Amino acid sequence: MISSIQTQKKCYSQRKDAFSNEYLEFLKKDILNSPYLAASQLSDGFVETQGFSVVFKRSTIAEVEKKLPYFKPYLDTALKSSCNAFYLNPLILNSDTYVEPHVDCSISEYGMEMVMPNLVSVLYVQVPSDLKGGELVLQQSEEQVWQITPQINTLLYFLGWITHSVNRVESSHKRISLICEQYNLSESRLNKIPDFEIKSGKDSGK
Repeated sequence: MISSIQTQKKCYSQRKDAFSNEYLEFLKKDILNSPYLAASQLSDGFVETQGFSVVFKRSTIAEVEKKLPYFKPYLDTALKSSCNAFYLNPLILNSDTYVEPHVDCSISEYGMEMVMPNLVSVLYVQVPSDLKGGELVLQQSEEQVWQITPQINTLLYFLGWITHSVNRVESSHKRISLICEQYNLSESRLNKIPDFEIKSGKDSGK
């Protein structure tokens, strides 16, 4: 279900039934069993959420797939060829958690001024049947606001400069999504980020 306060040009697109059900189950299992899964190390606006992050370049995708093979089908499908740097993170919201309004710029932590992604991709891995809330809210301007109800196995893209948030979740199960900020960096900026790094609320590793 999608609603907007006005009928205007959308800042997002969606693809339903993006993967097989078997892959979604495999992906969910490996995310939940990952040794890197912990309280989110992202900003304080990710209130009581869980996850971990993977930073990599187009040139090191093979390393990511070797270390974290369960991401391979997602990477093969979701990554855009025009982008050369990526910030991937599974995001888990339990009941009474939410994400405050923000603009993605996670890669800016690597010694550069604020850099926003070209686009952001989101796959809904698990959407509880009893979910209340948990909508993705995209705010393009005061007059352009979209509220998108998550649907399992839907791959969504939105423009990287859009302010967005996730409404408070009420559910007996976890809301799980897999998000990737996709950047097209200049060579000088690309050289500032690691070739491949895993960031966790537990420990960082490679």
